Amino acid sequence: MANQTLSELVKLADKIVIDQVKGKKVTLKISWFDLKGARKSKKFLLNEKEKIEF
Repeated sequence: MANQTLSELVKLADKIVIDQVKGKKVTLKISWFDLKGARKSKKFLLNEKEKIEF
């Protein structure tokens, strides 16, 4: 799973944190565990009114 989308990672997430808020943009940091048990994380920049399905 090298290039994962936001919706895929939300389903795998162990933790979702609002990392930064700047104007009308928000940076989410999503953390999860891979198959070997190692913690991975990735940041996503979201604009105002973008939706995430859980």
